[in-house]
Amino acid sequence: MIASHCLVTRSNAGRLLAVLVPALLLGVVPVRAQEAGDDLPRVTRTHAITNARIVQAPGRVIERGTVVIHDGLIVAVGTDVEIPFDAERLPGDSLVVYAGFLDGLSHVGIPKPKADQNRERPDDPGNPPDDYAGIQPQQDARTMLEPGDKSVKDLRAAGFGAALTVPHGRMLPGSGALVLLHGDDPDAMVLRGDVALFAQFQGALGVYPATPMGVMAKMRQLYREAERRRLIQQRYDTDPAGLERPPYDDVHYAFFPVIEGKKPVLFYTDEALETYRALRLQRDLGFPLMLAGLKQSFDQIDALKEAGVPLFLTLDLPKEPKKEAKAKQDSVEAEMAAQYDPTLRTATYRDLEAERRNLEARQRESRERYLKNAAMLHEAGLRFGFSTMDVKPADIHKNLRLMIEHGLPEDAALAALTTDAAALLGVSAMLGTVEPGKIANLVVTTKPYFDKDAKIRYVFVDGVKYEYDTKEKKEASGKEHPTEPSSPER
Repeated sequence: MIASHCLVTRSNAGRLLAVLVPALLLGVVPVRAQEAGDDLPRVTRTHAITNARIVQAPGRVIERGTVVIHDGLIVAVGTDVEIPFDAERLPGDSLVVYAGFLDGLSHVGIPKPKADQNRERPDDPGNPPDDYAGIQPQQDARTMLEPGDKSVKDLRAAGFGAALTVPHGRMLPGSGALVLLHGDDPDAMVLRGDVALFAQFQGALGVYPATPMGVMAKMRQLYREAERRRLIQQRYDTDPAGLERPPYDDVHYAFFPVIEGKKPVLFYTDEALETYRALRLQRDLGFPLMLAGLKQSFDQIDALKEAGVPLFLTLDLPKEPKKEAKAKQDSVEAEMAAQYDPTLRTATYRDLEAERRNLEARQRESRERYLKNAAMLHEAGLRFGFSTMDVKPADIHKNLRLMIEHGLPEDAALAALTTDAAALLGVSAMLGTVEPGKIANLVVTTKPYFDKDAKIRYVFVDGVKYEYDTKEKKEASGKEHPTEPSSPER
């Protein structure tokens, strides 16, 4: 059933026609009123996708139903749904509707700052100013958002409606915000602010802390200093009489919510050793932790299970090696190098070709482990979302398919994009499924999303429609190639 506020009377319909008819006579049509960049107001905020296959959540499907969106919310989903008179009807025959995808970590909507080439090197590289050393936890992603940044448009075109975005930087770039990939101004994008303190093992350039071990030491120092300063501040707040006012330090104060357990540290780790280091810091200091990246988590499954922290697995995968050159004749049989042999040793220059092929086999074997990473985490019972950090939006669909080809069930992949991501980010009540009452973030595809030839037809963010061209273009040679998404409608 549709919410009562969506139902209309005949008299309401008459009044709407009285408004629309003069508008049509003046040449103003609804589609025109919804195009991107047009200042004209939208005629309706109500849409109905009819007769579509609706995947409400992984494993929960309505084969032929209707989804009604009104004022940014999903208000009805089902096979017997009353469609409001003012709804834009979108025929969904052959289309598939999913909840909009959630990105667990990226810089979407935050332009990368230009490096200051003329910045003076500090007099004491062992004790540089915090901002020079990349220690800026007081920064807030909400103040850096640019809705018109190309990254917003590109990630949205890949089916994502929301993302946890963080500032650029090095060791401690600042706090992240959960944002919707739509909005005329930064405030309109923010769904939830101050979500996590972003950290990474990216040392400062030429000053302390420049190494991963230096980052660990500096993190311990900052955390302990912040704990001490918080105690002093609490004592002063309780009874300030006769006490000198504690000096304010924005770096230390940014740690207070973390120390109080109200905000996690979100560590991005690029390799297995970094993950172990983040887990060690968490054990020693006791802060709530989230992990993202985790490219080599296939080597850390037991440690991750024991930690029990939210995980966001990177969608970045190693590129496929270039096709091997035609084997040259040498003294080693080709079959010997078809599979990686760690014991292979070459004795003469005639065997170099065999060694090259052996190393290529090792590269293929190593890449296979990365491709199976998500499947291994799933088999181990670990729940995870995905991060689009360091991956081109155009590669996301291809990489997800590679993960599925290497053992990740489709429902598990969809859960990582929707329900599990929403649960790990604490927004299941708002996002992650196609259900009445939730924010109208949807992605509508021409075929099941994980099908090789699936294309995105519509993306809805906060109830606003973005439409994409799914036609195939033919090159002069007659060869077909996919059409890039067109500028979306609003």
